[in-house]
Amino acid sequence: MREFQQKRKMRRALYSRVTLLVLLALLVVVARGALNVYKKERESRKQLDRVDAELSVLETRRAALAEQIERLKTPAGIEAEIREQFQVAKPGERMVVIVEEKGGEAAEPPQQRSFFSRFLGIFRIVR
Repeated sequence: MREFQQKRKMRRALYSRVTLLVLLALLVVVARGALNVYKKERESRKQLDRVDAELSVLETRRAALAEQIERLKTPAGIEAEIREQFQVAKPGERMVVIVEEKGGEAAEPPQQRSFFSRFLGIFRIVR
């Protein structure tokens, strides 16, 4: 009989409102912690994707710069770069400069008028 009464007391203690409220509060705290961890994981994943994209851009740039360095190690590459940067010619060569003709005066873009000035323009008398 005492064993039955002890079990009954234990059930009353476990199923009491205070115990259930404490367990509910503990559940809320654990759930908030799990939610915060989930948010941080998502944020970290987004940042990792951004960093991976930036890394691929930098690797592409590195490869292009390595190609340019290799090209500049040759005399032909150096000569081509000097000609491109400074627009020079070798002695005995002639340089041709092509100049485009001016096609008259450039047309002025239409002036943007406010709604109010366009509205008043309707009532102006044309002479």
